[in-house]
Amino acid sequence: MAGAHADDASSGAKPTALVDVDAGHHPSRSGLAQAAASHRPQQPADSRKPQTVTKRAPVGHRQAVVPQASEVVDVTGQRRDPVVAGGALGSRRDLDTPFSTRTVTAAEIQDRQVKSLARVFSEDASFVPNGNTYSYNSYSVTVRGVPLDDFNGYKINGAPFYMTTVELPLESFEQVQLLKGASGFLYGFNAPGGLIDYETKKPTDRTFVAADVGYSSDSVVSQHIDLGGRFARSMLGYRVNLEHEQGRTYNGSNVRRYSGSIGLDARIAPSLLWTADAIYQDRRVYGGIQGIILNQNGIDYSGSRLPTPVGGDTNLSAVPSTFFNSEVLYLASGLRWDLNDHWTGRVNYSHSYDWRRYGGEWPRLENESGDFQDFLTASQGVAIYDQVTALVEGHFVTGPFHHQLTFGGSWQGLTRLTARNSMNQAIGSTENLYQPLTTILIPHDFSFPQYRSLRSDQTSAFASDTIDFGRKWSLIAGVRFTDYRQMNYAAAGGPASVDTETPLTPVAALLFHPWRDTTLYVSYVQALEDGGTVGDSYANAYQSLLPIRSDQVEVGAKIDRPGWSASAALYRINRGAQYADAANVFVSNGNERLQGLEANNRIDLPWGFVFTNSFGWEEAVYQQTEADLIGNRVEGVPRFQDSVQLTNHVPWVKNLSATAEARYVDSIVGDSPNTFNLPHYVLVNLRASYTTKLYGKTLTLRAEVDNVANKHFWGFQASDYIYVGEPRTAYLNARIQF
Repeated sequence: MAGAHADDASSGAKPTALVDVDAGHHPSRSGLAQAAASHRPQQPADSRKPQTVTKRAPVGHRQAVVPQASEVVDVTGQRRDPVVAGGALGSRRDLDTPFSTRTVTAAEIQDRQVKSLARVFSEDASFVPNGNTYSYNSYSVTVRGVPLDDFNGYKINGAPFYMTTVELPLESFEQVQLLKGASGFLYGFNAPGGLIDYETKKPTDRTFVAADVGYSSDSVVSQHIDLGGRFARSMLGYRVNLEHEQGRTYNGSNVRRYSGSIGLDARIAPSLLWTADAIYQDRRVYGGIQGIILNQNGIDYSGSRLPTPVGGDTNLSAVPSTFFNSEVLYLASGLRWDLNDHWTGRVNYSHSYDWRRYGGEWPRLENESGDFQDFLTASQGVAIYDQVTALVEGHFVTGPFHHQLTFGGSWQGLTRLTARNSMNQAIGSTENLYQPLTTILIPHDFSFPQYRSLRSDQTSAFASDTIDFGRKWSLIAGVRFTDYRQMNYAAAGGPASVDTETPLTPVAALLFHPWRDTTLYVSYVQALEDGGTVGDSYANAYQSLLPIRSDQVEVGAKIDRPGWSASAALYRINRGAQYADAANVFVSNGNERLQGLEANNRIDLPWGFVFTNSFGWEEAVYQQTEADLIGNRVEGVPRFQDSVQLTNHVPWVKNLSATAEARYVDSIVGDSPNTFNLPHYVLVNLRASYTTKLYGKTLTLRAEVDNVANKHFWGFQASDYIYVGEPRTAYLNARIQF
């Protein structure tokens, strides 16, 4: 299936069979915004000084959680209870949630020198990145075999954010949380694989300043300042982060990024807290390719297998003037009122603005010898997202039953502007992956007039109740109602097409706590996700498809004890299938089934060693669809993944730690007919950190080498699209805290 390269920066940018008529993307059915995660005082992340966290309430007497600080996982592997902001379920510790989660803290992000979302969850076996950080697709990921929805699958403090083509500044976030499976109930319209929630850094109780300087291959240099504290007799708090990144990347492109964020709070009264957040980023990437096309507009790749992968440091760009530019603005404000010891109310508002302009290069691969034809695409677009959420959560007792109740409502509106015209044309002559390229000089000042192409509004109400039966059993029941309205506008004008939906999505779960640190659970959740608009390479181009229904059943276990922890989950997702039929009509028809097993564990070993492992198995097949697709594997889903890390505090060198990790990714089918596979690969990464004192200040030195063996591999970008895997890459960083 070929993607579309039209209408908006994201159209040329989004390799998918479905595009917006205005943006090359799915029209919004955005998930309902959760009230912002608790805006709480924090201490600066320090991988060697775990922060204070919320104490666990006794099982059977869980209170509405108001956490004091994010989870920090230090380099010794010690863990603290993560707090999950669970949308319509409210905030609670991970052991009290009936679904799988993964939290990566600022301390881990610093220790691993992570700059891209593709690397944030690279140690989780349910996670597959769909691009590299220096392409438009840096944001796109697949979880449990389902790509996250651009409109609904990404949140900032629980509020929706239009993530298309954006690489958010990770330096501004205290943690990034992956919630798997239950996102349809938690946040409304959403793909069933899950969602990612970014939590901004909060003001700190003590004044501090930290600065770091970093380097990554080929010659990218970065600078970062992080400062926080309180003033006005501790009534007002602030947290400021400023970043700059610039240089030549490993694949020959160049990056330039400026970003900044500020978090504020005011303790208006002992029980009333006002919070505010602002994030701005200007990111420019010049040169490089955006991905590799296999099938486009009825012209199919002629081979039955892919060419031998080229190295990730191979510059396949023949057009030096290509670019991908984006600007992001996010503003939010909220109030949290502790009504009494048992009840808390929250209300928050957020506004985001996302601008993109794009002139990118896409080689279309022709055969196993590596011949390709270059295509140039160009467009631009704007997305404006507003939301308001109010909720109340608390607990009470009725007879022998203890209740944790969450209820509230939300409104969100999305407006999109897109280009009236765009570019998607072949350039130059046939080139080859393994031969020098002929440079093509093309003016890079692409600009297109814009028009309002989409307006969507959602109003919703939700409620959930967690009922404790004694000290070991809990029942969770909840429901969400959404009133959704979307208007699509044509570039030529005229009346808008209107689509309305009023889905009711339930959730139910049963939890058993045989011990205070152990949970067994079974959960069921329904979801409704946007059906999308058909791309311009199909016979029914720009047709809006009906929403896709899905449901998930999950059975799991979690245990978290001193010295070791483990979790496992079995799940089955039934989801509506979409594909191109024999007449090149893109349809929603039939069903695809994704079922799998996830297992994660950590254990502290003698002599300072810590072993962690994440394993995933998934079988994803087409069902009840076109005869020639029934039984085929769903593209983009590896059957097996395994990630292993071994960390050690070197006993004979104080404050020195080292980590070795290996990741195996099984072969992936690249299209729905299953005509070609992306071969399996193994990546090995090494890193080390050393902390010392410099004039009485804490200095941390870090070094990492990813893909140590310089393995050449193909990555899956979308159906009929691939990308060149990252080469051996070095990262260096020095951080000092005052």
